[in-house]
Amino acid sequence: MSEQIQISVDRDVYERLLLLMVPPISDANAVIRSLLHHDGRTSDAARMTANAGRHFTYAEELERARMGIYEGGGNT
Repeated sequence: MSEQIQISVDRDVYERLLLLMVPPISDANAVIRSLLHHDGRTSDAARMTANAGRHFTYAEELERARMGIYEGGGNT
């Protein structure tokens, strides 16, 4: 058995988790795990959340631009 902890979530978050509990996902842990990991890798949403507070070096910013991360980011 894995080590478990208790957390509190807002009712609206819990209700959204319930909506995502469709077979084969049958519990909140599985829903959260599927949101964090997709096909064995960190999901795009989890990666974006992790990067939101991260500051990149100039070289990293250039590489991210080369990869197209900033394309369509609100350009007018």
